[in-house]
Amino acid sequence: MERYIVSPIRCYYELELPHARGHGRWPLLIALHGYEGNKDSMMRLARRIADGRMVVISLQGPYQFFRRDGDDPKNYRVGFGWGTTYKMEESVELHHRNLRALISLAARHWHADPRRVFLLAFSQGCSYNYRFIFTHPREVRGAIAVCGGVPADWNDNPRYRPARTHVLHIAATEDEWYTREKNLQFRRELAERAASLDFRLYNSTHRFPRTSIPHIRIWIEKHL
Repeated sequence: MERYIVSPIRCYYELELPHARGHGRWPLLIALHGYEGNKDSMMRLARRIADGRMVVISLQGPYQFFRRDGDDPKNYRVGFGWGTTYKMEESVELHHRNLRALISLAARHWHADPRRVFLLAFSQGCSYNYRFIFTHPREVRGAIAVCGGVPADWNDNPRYRPARTHVLHIAATEDEWYTREKNLQFRRELAERAASLDFRLYNSTHRFPRTSIPHIRIWIEKHL
């Protein structure tokens, strides 16, 4: 018989506060890396996007594993992820709890505005953020997804509802995981439930196109 115990784990994140001085509240940007990534690499991108004018949190995936680095079988590095198909609902629940905890923490301690929350994700993290915003349709101002997809249960999960969240979805023309047809399908599906959708195709492989950063900044400013 299968049973379980519940053990608390530490979920790590990087934090950067705005460079400018002010007496009001700051918009909040929470960033999620892709599969095999980490909080440090995603923070470098998020900092460039925020440009010192947002509270920035880069959350690290709770599941760690070894990944071979190069041809030497003894050369490993640690990668992080957000979950697998094994009891995925538990990974989704943990992600939701962590986002809500970070939003509350940022509002209490770092003068973040809980009404101006933006989520940023690359690859695997995108579907997790989409699950959050369409399950909690009034909690996030905007979501930026880069080289990711909508949840596999998009048409089957009754918890997903139209949201107030504005979405910027960035796709790659040479993405080995998502074909052009698949990305166009994502565009149709997101348009059904997002408050607004800005869909962009960049000439890139499955990587975060740095040329998209200026547009991401403009898009965030538009929806502040």
